[in-house]
Parts: sequence; structure tokens; C-alpha cells
Amino acid sequence: MLEYSIAIRRIVKWTIFVLAGAVVGWGFSSNPTMYAGFVLGITCGLISTIFTAWKINRVGEVAAAYSEGQKKQASLGMPTRFGLAALATLICLKYPQHFHLPVMVIGLMVPTVIAFIDMFYCNLTQKHQNADEGGE
Repeated sequence: MLEYSIAIRRIVKWTIFVLAGAVVGWGFSSNPTMYAGFVLGITCGLISTIFTAWKINRVGEVAAAYSEGQKKQASLGMPTRFGLAALATLICLKYPQHFHLPVMVIGLMVPTVIAFIDMFYCNLTQKHQNADEGGE
């Protein structure tokens, strides 16, 4: 569980770094519409990522309680995440002069891409550490 919490914190940290860069780009760009859409997408993607991590913890707690004989239900909150993406899309469609829709969709995927990169990096470093210790 500790490794999972650390991984989520790393993903949130790197996503916030990308978000900060997008905000700076929004402030200094000659095309702020694209950066505004990117900021909106990253923000919604970050909220969705944090919500998903929270729900995964909740499902784990419910599974542990179920093994002890307590019957509870939990879901992963898919309608909430879809609703968040739909809200960001509606904002882009309502205010196209302020937000660029295709870039917002790219921004929604940023936390997922960061999670994949983090996973590959951690697996690569772990493999090298095992090789240096005489394993594998």
C-alpha cells in the first residue's frame, strides 16, 4: 500500500509541474486559447486521477471488509469521471473563444501518460537495482 501511495504522489507532483508550465505558457503565449484548453484538460485529468486513486483505496477497504464477513458495495466511480470529462468538453464547446477543444482532450490524458512513464521508469530502475545486487 505504501508503494501505491508514493506512486500516486509522484504522479500528482509531476502533473502539477506540467500544469504550472501550462499556466506560464498561458500567460506568455500569443495563442492563450490553446493553453487555456490544456490547463482545463490537465486540471480535470488531475481531479479524475485523484478521485480514481481514492476510489481504488475504497474498493480495497470494502474487499478487506468483505473477507471479514461484512457486506458493503463500492464502485470505481466511472460515471463521475465521465461526467468530469463531459463538463470540460461542454465548457470548451460553450466558450470556444477561450478554450481549444482538441488540446483540452490532450490535457485530459496527461496524468495517464505521466503514470505510464512513471511505471516504466520505476520498473526499469528496479530491474537495474536487482541486476546490481546479483539478482536476475
